[in-house]
Amino acid sequence: MNLEQLKKKGGVIADALVPKEVEWKHSDKNGKPITDKFTVHVRRHAFGVMEAMFAGGEAERFKNARYLSASIMLGKDGTEELPFDDAVNLDSTLGIALLSAVNEVNNPPAKS
Repeated sequence: MNLEQLKKKGGVIADALVPKEVEWKHSDKNGKPITDKFTVHVRRHAFGVMEAMFAGGEAERFKNARYLSASIMLGKDGTEELPFDDAVNLDSTLGIALLSAVNEVNNPPAKS
């Protein structure tokens, strides 16, 4: 396989956003369970980008928050970034729901 063939098959990832629906189950201020469904845009990451994110050192702190901040784009067209400080302070159930969406885009299950 040559480079052109590899690119045509999707082996070289462009910085593309993939819309993903997220379902966040949580409680309102009165303790009543509620479910919010909304769409986020997830950035597909290339091998080198993933490697840089998880290279160790300072990147080991808040690894999942850093991953979410680099991956989640908000707003109708996916133009609003999720700031790192906000990713660190997400409700844990929302963080897990967003992480699941990011993993579905960047580590899709094998097709049978």
